Amino acid sequence: MANVPAPDPRELLPPLLACLPTAFASPRPPPALLPLLSPILRQRVQYSSGTSGADGWLSLLSWDPDRASKLAGKVEGLQLEAHPVSGELEVEDVDAIRYRKMDEETLHARLEAGEFDLLPIYVWCETDTQGGGGGPGWKLSELRALEDREDGTEWHATVAEAEASSSTRQPPPTQTNGTHTLHPNTQSANDEDDDDDYWASYDRSSGPTPAKQSPAPNSQPFSTSRQSASQQGPADDDYYARYSTVQPALDSHDPDEEPAAATSESTLHGNTLLSRAAPAPERPVQRSLYPADSPSLAPEPIAPRPLSPASTSSSKSVERLEQRARTEADLTRAEDGVRRFIGTEIRQLFRLARSVGMDKDEFDECVTRELEVVGMLEDEV
Repeated sequence: MANVPAPDPRELLPPLLACLPTAFASPRPPPALLPLLSPILRQRVQYSSGTSGADGWLSLLSWDPDRASKLAGKVEGLQLEAHPVSGELEVEDVDAIRYRKMDEETLHARLEAGEFDLLPIYVWCETDTQGGGGGPGWKLSELRALEDREDGTEWHATVAEAEASSSTRQPPPTQTNGTHTLHPNTQSANDEDDDDDYWASYDRSSGPTPAKQSPAPNSQPFSTSRQSASQQGPADDDYYARYSTVQPALDSHDPDEEPAAATSESTLHGNTLLSRAAPAPERPVQRSLYPADSPSLAPEPIAPRPLSPASTSSSKSVERLEQRARTEADLTRAEDGVRRFIGTEIRQLFRLARSVGMDKDEFDECVTRELEVVGMLEDEV
């Protein structure tokens, strides 16, 4: 962000100030305001303006409720005068411009507009597809009263100072409840010893099956068993052959524990068992309490019934009427706001004309002439 231009108050403030008084006339923000806002603030104003309370969408321009409650009084006392020739709002130079960098990609600029007692905070946006043009520029991130300039963060006079302060800012140290007593090397050595003792304990455990013993050598510590395995022990063939006589620990059937009579030859034949197990005649089932032939107890199939086309069309027509009513109500409120704004501008222009010595007749003639010009332009369109 080394090539970020400084914000121009004469370019940023007039369109913002022109939109602020309409908050008292319409619950919806004017379309000219949305491109001036940052993407996050724009979404907040768009989707929350209908439920913003008594102050309308004006309170949504500040993220803190206490700061937002002061904006209505500041905006209501604004004295906006247009230039007598160009018709644009004239803005004096701001008292100061301060910068802060929150992270590697977030740069804020604070304009201390003492003339209007406001403190707009802008954020630099590299790309903004919905902000008019989509190019880089300064967008309004928050609007405060001038008295709320102190927010607990550090602001700097230049962008370079803000970037230097952000690069040298260290993360807060980890809180501890005393001196550090952690010794990584000693702890890792102790962990390795514990692991060796854990695995060596398997050699010292007794066999799970009392009937058959494991063919493995007698249990010894883990460290000594590895040394003796290389020096003595039975041959590999004899060692693995002993596993054929091992009783698995999970097998509950132990042939050595069976009685001798269980393995003697049986004198019974299969036909004898089959003859003795002849099926008994089926007894009749009592059905007097539950007659199967009763048609009243049979469940009736429930078939889904299609929706009536008349009900569907009527519901759609009701939705269209409600949508049309909401649209007309919004247009009516917007029209009332525009009418009040035009009346305010006319009164301000009349006071401006009286300040230079122009009487009411001359003012009426000037306004009438401009209205005729507007009528000619409307015919051309």
